[in-house]
Amino acid sequence: NLTGHSAELRGEVVFENVSFGYEVNSEAGRVQYDEGGAILKNISFQVEPGQTVAIVGQTGSGKSTLTELINRTYDATEGRVLIDGIDVRDWNLTSLRSQISKIEQDVFLFSRTLAENIAFGKPNATQEEIEMAARSAQAHDFIMSFKDGYQTVVGERGVTLSGGQRQRIALARAFLSDPRILILDDSTSAIDSATEDEIQKAIRKMQEGRTTFLITHRLSQIRWADTILVLERGELVACGSHEFLLRTSPHYRRIFARYDIELPPLETEAAQPVLVNGK
Repeated sequence: NLTGHSAELRGEVVFENVSFGYEVNSEAGRVQYDEGGAILKNISFQVEPGQTVAIVGQTGSGKSTLTELINRTYDATEGRVLIDGIDVRDWNLTSLRSQISKIEQDVFLFSRTLAENIAFGKPNATQEEIEMAARSAQAHDFIMSFKDGYQTVVGERGVTLSGGQRQRIALARAFLSDPRILILDDSTSAIDSATEDEIQKAIRKMQEGRTTFLITHRLSQIRWADTILVLERGELVACGSHEFLLRTSPHYRRIFARYDIELPPLETEAAQPVLVNGK
């Protein structure tokens, strides 16, 4: 959408009765999905600028797909996704995506220098800006441990980075691009605990003042979110704070059954999912 809306994001995200699936037929206002059915079904929620939202659920519940509707990797089949009150389909795509950063478990790096990899997305960045981003991402020290520092080449022609190092390069990229919306998709699942501590410091710093969507199974990350969305087979079955969901949501309690934590008594009158704002 080259002529679409272009502005600095505040970071408000609203889903209005959003469904997504692979269409077979769409006519007379009715959508017919392929035999797999809709991946997301009638999802509604609201996130205020700067809030952190954790998305939890079993594998295949639609967590990643939900976030891919925010940056328009896919478009909703039914309903609307609004950013700052404007349908994402009405945004200029370049303007929208330049202000949204997504970090996944598998980080793609180019066979170029570490500095060039960090500056991906902002090729005119100065060396000072690159180093500042690396420090914020807890990456500066390991970069300087290489003989060529920021000019170290990675990939087939150079050094091989560990999973934790790759994650920190991805975080440095995000710090440099300074997104208004940050999406972290299970980005620390394959990292040892010592490395994770460093990355968590970087993530907490990264979240400040940004709307953050966090897909994770780690209790240490989930419990501090402003709002938690619980997905089950593509449906939003519960939403609220960690303490609220432990009291009211059987689905959420099942997720934490494997943790050695004492669960409060289940309240029988559990609230139904509605438009939420993290309160």
